[in-house]
Amino acid sequence: MASDNEQQAWIEEEAKPDILCLQKFMLYETRSNFYIIGRDKKRNTWRVLKIDRLEPSELSILEDSTTYSEIECSDLLRRIHEGNKSMGGLKFVTTCYGIIGFIKFLGPYYMLLITKRRKIGTICGHAVYAITKTEMIPIPNSTVRSNMGYSKNENRSFVNSPCKCKNITGAFKGI
Repeated sequence: MASDNEQQAWIEEEAKPDILCLQKFMLYETRSNFYIIGRDKKRNTWRVLKIDRLEPSELSILEDSTTYSEIECSDLLRRIHEGNKSMGGLKFVTTCYGIIGFIKFLGPYYMLLITKRRKIGTICGHAVYAITKTEMIPIPNSTVRSNMGYSKNENRSFVNSPCKCKNITGAFKGI
């Protein structure tokens, strides 16, 4: 049985108002990086995740510790675009509701994203969603990928096919 101190610590941990729940994400790309921009439900808080696209065999992810406002985030994206204009600038890729994970077959890493969801209920006031569509995006840019030696054994039909996982459900707090 938990002591009174342990119970109090648990209650204080549960009551922390500063826990950030991001609700929606936008994926942008430059030749050298992916940028995942996440925002909270009220559109007050914006965070940035940067994923390196130049190293095909390594997964390098950097979470920006800065919390941005919508205006500050827009300004950051504008500066990234201006700084990469000679290489095509910053391009919007997709909107998503979560990152399932990263996977590496015999070639480069791929990012698996939740791109569509459907609300199917609530548990204790938290929405429960079914994942209705996913997307698998290769991390390295096309130039880096074309320079990679692919194995003849890599199952390209699996990598390039859409996810057939219907009726996957989960309680996503912040997704």
